[in-house]
Amino acid sequence: MADFGRGIKAGIVSGIIYGVIYAILVVAVLGAFAASLGIPTGVAIPWVGALMAVFLVGLIIGGIIYGLIFGVIYAAIYGSLPGATSIKKGIVLSLVFWLIFTVALGYGSMAIYGATYYGASIAIGLICSLIWGTLMGVFWDKFGK
Repeated sequence: MADFGRGIKAGIVSGIIYGVIYAILVVAVLGAFAASLGIPTGVAIPWVGALMAVFLVGLIIGGIIYGLIFGVIYAAIYGSLPGATSIKKGIVLSLVFWLIFTVALGYGSMAIYGATYYGASIAIGLICSLIWGTLMGVFWDKFGK
């Protein structure tokens, strides 16, 4: 029987941490990308600081929502996921999500922002997915005790 409560708790906690890490990496990459185009950046410019704050809050809220969904799916298919440990199972599922949402569905961003941004988003997504899957497995074990 699937342990949905455990999956939801683990998904939300790992999703919040994922959202914070993802936001920090994306803001850093977008700042570097904007600077390379000669666009002024930095928190000294009020609208940039406000945009960063909104972006951070948005990704944390997104992390909670995606964490909830990820946790439910993880709990539902936990037994059929490959891997001997909860962490390996979490990484497998997070990589599937990464392939779907970052690589396949994010391809349209290359037409809008260019190949450099798309490549950076793939790298950031991969790093964060590995972190998210690891955290999911860690919290799955922690909330199971």
